[in-house]
Amino acid sequence: MTETTFFPATLTSARLTWRGLQAGDVDVIYRQFSDPEMCTYFSDPPCSMAEAADIITHYADMRQPRYLRYAAFTRNTGEFIGTCGYHFYNAEAKHVEIGYDVWKGYWCHGYATEMLTELLPLCVQHLGVTTIYALIGHHNLASQASVRKFGFVPGEFLRDVREHERQTTACWHYQPTR
Repeated sequence: MTETTFFPATLTSARLTWRGLQAGDVDVIYRQFSDPEMCTYFSDPPCSMAEAADIITHYADMRQPRYLRYAAFTRNTGEFIGTCGYHFYNAEAKHVEIGYDVWKGYWCHGYATEMLTELLPLCVQHLGVTTIYALIGHHNLASQASVRKFGFVPGEFLRDVREHERQTTACWHYQPTR
């Protein structure tokens, strides 16, 4: 008997295959979130191997709607290229924060746009949100360009954030049409 997931367990887009994070992903998650260059675009400092395992454990349960993270792999080679998903889902306010990261070897090849093309409709369909937002660093011009393609605009922070984040990031809002 298979377990019911709140979101599709796997997705396929033009160049990517996605699935929920698994314990075997610890090495690539560690690589992704411990690399100093990559971490210049995250609000958290580089993680340890134990913290990488905790990330996977946190996002592993796809049977609930509170948060979700997919691992993304190239369809042609199966190489890990990044993750995307959401967190800080607020059912009462009908908004959710999304996040995505693309391994630096795949930057500027349209993978963030491909991820967002799949992720945004999933959030609307499965969560019924009226606002989707992303916290993006002021220096991350590529990510800002990616969200602009979908109609995101800078707006007010929709959750409490640390003072450092308020100074270094902007909250980009998207109101999907129904």
